[in-house]
Amino acid sequence: MKSGFKFFIFVLILGIGAALLLSSDLFNIKNIYVTGNKSVPKNEIIQLSSIQYDQNIFRLNRKRIIKNIFQNPKIKAVRMKRVLPSSIALDIIEREGFALIPYLGSYITIDEETVILEVISLDNNLNLPIVNGITFSDFKLGEELKSENKEQLSIVMDILQHLKSVEMTELIETIDVEDTSNIIITTKSDVRIYLGNNNFNYKIRMAKSILEDLNKKMETGIIDMRHDGSPVFKRD
Repeated sequence: MKSGFKFFIFVLILGIGAALLLSSDLFNIKNIYVTGNKSVPKNEIIQLSSIQYDQNIFRLNRKRIIKNIFQNPKIKAVRMKRVLPSSIALDIIEREGFALIPYLGSYITIDEETVILEVISLDNNLNLPIVNGITFSDFKLGEELKSENKEQLSIVMDILQHLKSVEMTELIETIDVEDTSNIIITTKSDVRIYLGNNNFNYKIRMAKSILEDLNKKMETGIIDMRHDGSPVFKRD
């Protein structure tokens, strides 16, 4: 009985000591570290999180903080870690722009999952391919683009992935999918690539090789790949 009472007193004292320690200034937040962010400023992430300096580190609501940071549509993932005694580390993974779609005199930026990241002016195209022919009635930042023609959007995302895999994305000015039977890519060097509507992986790899040769010769024109067999180049 005495040993049980001593244990109770020990646990009580330990609990009181822990409570006093955890409520002391020692565990008040002094530093907030943000890593992994590229386009979203550190101060904006901290502001979104609602974490306050001098707030007790153990009184933070992790789920609420992460939910708050997700208010920015560019944020794809967040990891929060307490670094005792007085620091918080926020590790961020951002969504990256993949293509631009014209919208009422501006562009909307989408990522690889067709999530809408932002609306930007025509003067600021972020060096991303512009996709023409996609129609939609409404959209919301942070949500997937709802195209009126799902086939068009699926095709263009497939093409964009192939362009990325051969490091051609930055060479592309526009991708026209208005006519899904003949996708047309226009490069920044003013070469038009008629892809047709199939075998995009092979055709894009072939187009890259042809483009490299044309750029050396400083020639422009049309690379016609709509039919089976070898591509046909037509000079302007």
